[in-house]
Amino acid sequence: MEDRAETADTPDVFLIALGENLKANEGVDVELADILGSHILKAAPAQNAVTHAKDAILKLASERANPPKPEVAND
Repeated sequence: MEDRAETADTPDVFLIALGENLKANEGVDVELADILGSHILKAAPAQNAVTHAKDAILKLASERANPPKPEVAND
């Protein structure tokens, strides 16, 4: 039991659990939470983590603003 408590206190484990708990909440944008988990919620994020997260968020926003149009069948 004590090993489990020590493991849970590491920054990496804490931040991963935080991201998973965030995604599990009702009303949370899972794709956005994934982006945060991939880039920001790290014990030692990359120096350009914010830039990468911003780029991923802008890409997601663009995809949502311009969803693929359904194909129309020519009968």
